[in-house]
Amino acid sequence: MNLDILNLQWPEGDRDLHITIPPLMYLHKKYQLKIETKSIFSGYYYLLKYKPKVLIISYFGGAYINHSISKMAYIMGIKVISFVSEGNRLEHGDFGFWGHNIDKILYLDALLVWSTRFNNFHLNENNLHMQDDKLKVVGAVGFDRYALLDFKSKEYFLNAHNLNYKKIIGIGAWAFDLFFDDYFETYKEHLQTIYTQKQIDMHRKDLYTLRMILSQLIKNNQDILFILRYHPGSVILNKTELFGLDSYTNTFVSSKDMHTNYAISDLINISDIWIGYETTTALEAWLLNKQTFLINPTNSNFVRENVYKGSPIVQTVDEAQNLIDEYFNKGKMRVFESLNGERQKIIKEVIEYDDGKNYIRAANEIMKVYEQPNKKIKYKLEFYPAMLKQFTKLVLSKLFIKKRWPELNYKSDFAKYYKVIYDKVINV
Repeated sequence: MNLDILNLQWPEGDRDLHITIPPLMYLHKKYQLKIETKSIFSGYYYLLKYKPKVLIISYFGGAYINHSISKMAYIMGIKVISFVSEGNRLEHGDFGFWGHNIDKILYLDALLVWSTRFNNFHLNENNLHMQDDKLKVVGAVGFDRYALLDFKSKEYFLNAHNLNYKKIIGIGAWAFDLFFDDYFETYKEHLQTIYTQKQIDMHRKDLYTLRMILSQLIKNNQDILFILRYHPGSVILNKTELFGLDSYTNTFVSSKDMHTNYAISDLINISDIWIGYETTTALEAWLLNKQTFLINPTNSNFVRENVYKGSPIVQTVDEAQNLIDEYFNKGKMRVFESLNGERQKIIKEVIEYDDGKNYIRAANEIMKVYEQPNKKIKYKLEFYPAMLKQFTKLVLSKLFIKKRWPELNYKSDFAKYYKVIYDKVINV
């Protein structure tokens, strides 16, 4: 079966499915293209089965499997287009852009980037001037959802869980555990190219100070429900700022490992205020007209993404409590309102456009590549062992070693939900 476009994704990748499904839905409706979204963990098989004209991937430089499949497809003659999953990460050096691509060659026909800022930074930082025709600024497609979709309301959430609160504060956790134990040792060399030892020590100290501050805020505000949202990348829960806070009755835990796992967009919409230590979800909160503040116990002057500049920053329990009281008494925080100009600047720098039409811009760039002359696809000798290895791993995970590879435990129709919701709102 020959396919127009094959979209290979991580089945649990909510963020990346919000990036790739909207433009593909638009292309299907406008041009009647044949498109399939499948698991990247069976990617080699689907490349053989469908022989697609175009391969779509969420990010070529992410996990090793992303790099290996996109490179293989490109070398074989399949046109390859990559989105950017995290288009605001400028401080993470070479690895933050290239990932496992040690060749530092774009095995792509197009790289669809979030912003002019991202584009210009990496043209210079990663010496891409010889390949600059492949970078296309389309805006951050994943943020279109805030203009296109409806989200769960506070009333729905409270009724669903039989909770009796009028005030809700959401806490978006940071990945503090990255700086501890074996997790830190695994990534130590890379982390030390980004952060000074002084900053690493500060984060380790701030973890416990922040946990104490949050604990006091929760304890002192029994009439407020605090939603605890663990960072999706956290693996050592006792080295996170939220650990143990669920012992308070006025908390609700949302985590990928629990049955109460809500989409981050729903949690933000449910909340009155959204807070954290360092969280790019603050930008998402602004797009949903939510006010935000950050708690940085030691100082706020450390290597981080620029989103922090749009939120007030406090250091103590009392300072945080004053902002909470002001918001619930007056419906706003004056210091937050004063940063409106800064937030508009950040939105432009990070996502380029907030008009909800980035998916159309992305679709237009995909179509330009699609309309280029097709190459003859030649399956390389190394393709077949790679496919056999994937297949063997998948069979073992289903029949014998079910807990060895948790990423392989997914439903075959994992993209159905995203197709349904975007089918309702995307028109051509």
